[in-house]
Amino acid sequence: MPNFLIWPAVALILGFVALLLFKPAIDRKIADITRASKDGVAFERSQEGVEQQPPLLPFVEIMKQPISPSVLERERAIEQQLQAIGLKTDSEKISVLTRVLATTRVELEFNNIAHIIFGTQITLLVQLVGTKNGISRQQAEAIFEQALRTFPEIHGGRKFEEWFAYLQASNLVTVNEDRIDISQFGKDFLKHLVDARMAHNRHG
Repeated sequence: MPNFLIWPAVALILGFVALLLFKPAIDRKIADITRASKDGVAFERSQEGVEQQPPLLPFVEIMKQPISPSVLERERAIEQQLQAIGLKTDSEKISVLTRVLATTRVELEFNNIAHIIFGTQITLLVQLVGTKNGISRQQAEAIFEQALRTFPEIHGGRKFEEWFAYLQASNLVTVNEDRIDISQFGKDFLKHLVDARMAHNRHG
């Protein structure tokens, strides 16, 4: 297998393991969704109080989960790659795999956001990153008002709070009283758009 395919395969396997570990909690959360839209999702709290978290799957049970032959083949290739790069301890292997998984998870989040974020929301992020201490809520509302005029078919009937909520839910911005600023995650997201050649004009 070419070397450039090895680490994406590492991330895929680690992502699969993470999914198995947290699948019960994810399933419960999905079941609680009462509304889903571009602006986010709404959850219904259990009326019976906080549910007890079920125990995570043990290692043996994780390895018994159904898996495709292709994944097993990639798994063997990754094991060979780990041996080839000369990691000395299991701790080093875990650190490397954790770094790869974290990097891939962030990139997946960035790609998901990039597919659904409005162009005018990116305009706000770009304006924020060009300031020293962010902008006021009034300035942000002015950007939204321009979005209403430019894209009435999309934002007609939408309120500023709904438009802005997606940026907050995605951790792209921070809010301190009346000041709005871009988060570090938001800065990295804009860099990702440039690096991935996705920083083009967007509708909405």
